[in-house]
Amino acid sequence: MKPALLLLVLGCVPEEPAVPSSAPPPGTVLLVDGLSLGADEVAPLCTDIQALFPEYSTVHARRLALTNEFLPRLAARAGDPQGWQRARTECEGAAARLDTLVPRSDEGAFHGLGLGLWSAARHLPIGEWSAPVELAGRWLRLRLDERVERADPREERLRLSVLEFPFLDPMAVEQAIDRAHLVIVEAEFGEAVPEAWKHRMHVDEP
Repeated sequence: MKPALLLLVLGCVPEEPAVPSSAPPPGTVLLVDGLSLGADEVAPLCTDIQALFPEYSTVHARRLALTNEFLPRLAARAGDPQGWQRARTECEGAAARLDTLVPRSDEGAFHGLGLGLWSAARHLPIGEWSAPVELAGRWLRLRLDERVERADPREERLRLSVLEFPFLDPMAVEQAIDRAHLVIVEAEFGEAVPEAWKHRMHVDEP
């Protein structure tokens, strides 16, 4: 084949399409080791934090939600994905035998129960087991047995039955945070991440 004809034939070969880079799901505000967090996931806990402390700005409420709950939760999941899946499967599978299991009893206000547990439990119907609930290093089934409301939500008391399916202990969660890589997708949520946490989690910012 003559060189000119060879060049013509080669020129007719279609180019390989560029492989698009994987983009985070719509609504993602940050990533921890590739795991996405959406603004809609953060909003309910922020609402409860601002019910406790109406004087807090949205940025500060997000800061508390991220550092108390969502950053540790995602780091724990990324740190032990097999354990995370095993605990989730066990928690889901408990649905058929909830009444035969022996739960732990917890009682207190938000500062005793912790923000994540308090917020997850306070909106449940009285006496009904929850769907699986994820907190940092563990999956839970919750039953709200009593809610004693007060004019000040900080004095509201909950009595809970808790079935726990852990996969990382608190020390291992802290170690997972230290190993994690944080990517800020939305700058307004980057403002809510403390500088110490950005350094700790090796942050990439937009």
